[in-house]
Amino acid sequence: MGIFERILRFWIIKYILGPKSFSAIIGFISGRDIPKWLLRPFLKFYIWKYDINIEEFEIDINTVPSFTEFFIRKFKPGKRIFAGNFVSPAESIVTDYGYIENEKHLEVKGMICKMNDFFYETPPYNFKSFAIFYLSPADYHRVHAPFDITINKIVYIPGDLYSVKPKTVEKKDTLYCDNRRVVLYGDSNYGKVGIILVGALIVGKIVLDFGNRPKSRKYKVEEVNVEISKGEEIGRFELGSTVILLMEDGYLVNLPVEKGKHILLGTDLSSAFKKLPI
Repeated sequence: MGIFERILRFWIIKYILGPKSFSAIIGFISGRDIPKWLLRPFLKFYIWKYDINIEEFEIDINTVPSFTEFFIRKFKPGKRIFAGNFVSPAESIVTDYGYIENEKHLEVKGMICKMNDFFYETPPYNFKSFAIFYLSPADYHRVHAPFDITINKIVYIPGDLYSVKPKTVEKKDTLYCDNRRVVLYGDSNYGKVGIILVGALIVGKIVLDFGNRPKSRKYKVEEVNVEISKGEEIGRFELGSTVILLMEDGYLVNLPVEKGKHILLGTDLSSAFKKLPI
C-alpha cells in the first residue's frame, strides 16, 4: 500500500470513529509497551521530522518502553532557566493574547466563546486579559507555573477532542468551549489567575501534579489549597495541546512576544508587569 493510501485510510478511520473514540484508541496504543525494534525506528523518525534536540532530555530512546513515555519526557536539569518574575509556562507558540473586551465572552482570532460555556459555570473572577500557548507535537508537554500561585479550585470539564492547531481553531469558533479541559483557579501577587489546560485530538489525558483526577469523564469541582512556586511543574498533557492563561488585570496585553512566535519554557515575560513596582 502506497503512502497516500495509508494516509487516506488513517483519516477515514478517524472520521468514522469520531475524535473521542479515535483519540482513546491512539492513546491506548501509545501507552502500551512496544518492542524496541519497532518503537526505536519510529522515535528516530519522529525526532528527525520535528527537529527535536533529544540531548536536552532525560530519556534514552533505546530503552524507553512506549511512545507516551517518550512524549512526556523531562528536560535535563539546567536546560531551562526560570529567570524573571513572570515566565512562559510552556514550550510553545504564543498564538494570541490581549484584552477580554466583553466579560461575558472570550474572543480569539474571530472565535467567540461564552464565558459560562468556557468555564462550565459563571467564572468566580472577572478576567480582563488572556494569553494562549499552543504546544505542537515537537514541544515539551509539561506545564509549569508562570509565577508563584496558590491554586484553590480545580474544575474538570468533559468535552470533545478536536485538533487545536491554530488553523483548526480559526475554522471552528467554539472549539475551546467544546474540547475537554481542566480549569485551575488561583491567587497570586498579581491578582486572580485562571490556567486552562485544553485537551485535543489524541490528547484525552491531562495529568495534574496535585488533586484527584476523576476516573470518569464527568464534570467535577475540587476545592484545594496548593502553593506552586514559579517554574514548578503543574501537570502534563499526554500528547499535544494548549494552555490558556487568564488574569483579572490587563497585564497579558503587554506580553513581550510577537504573536505566532515559538518561545522556550521559562522565557522571561516580566516586562508584561511593567505597570507594577516589581
